[in-house]
Amino acid sequence: MHYSQVAQRYIQQYACLHEEKKAYGTSSEQQLGYIQRTVCGFNDIDTILDYGCGRSRLVDWLAKLHDATPFRFDPAITEFAARPNRRFDLVLNTDVLEHIPETDISAVLADISHFSPRAFVNISIVEAVQILPNGENAHCTVRPKEWWSKELLKHYSKIREVKSYRPTTVSVVTW
Repeated sequence: MHYSQVAQRYIQQYACLHEEKKAYGTSSEQQLGYIQRTVCGFNDIDTILDYGCGRSRLVDWLAKLHDATPFRFDPAITEFAARPNRRFDLVLNTDVLEHIPETDISAVLADISHFSPRAFVNISIVEAVQILPNGENAHCTVRPKEWWSKELLKHYSKIREVKSYRPTTVSVVTW
């Protein structure tokens, strides 16, 4: 995947934030119960990718529940920066898309859909409390859920809103 210069600048900012605050990027673990209830009917989940994983162990917990193999990808964290070169049974994308510059949203969604037709996506629709080292808000793309639905439908033939763990986020599945 090729990142625009703007996206590369944000990736560098998030990398600095992850270095400064070791707990940053772990909040998605709070979504485990919501995600598990959503995917519990699947018996064919052998591989799970957490796309934009941060330092979260969400994929480890979910993989353990499904006896699956977890994979992580996050370009802002050195140990997870290698982009996988395979397909997965499920992709998690939690609290990530709002951190992507609007000009790169379509490319990132295309990348996510390349990995699997099944994705659980959670997006914040409000500004973040967290400020980046350069002084900008950590959520650079804040849009209403209707806007996100239109963007997701450009890359998935079906989407469905599911219960979200916070009223300031929207959760969507692609099956």
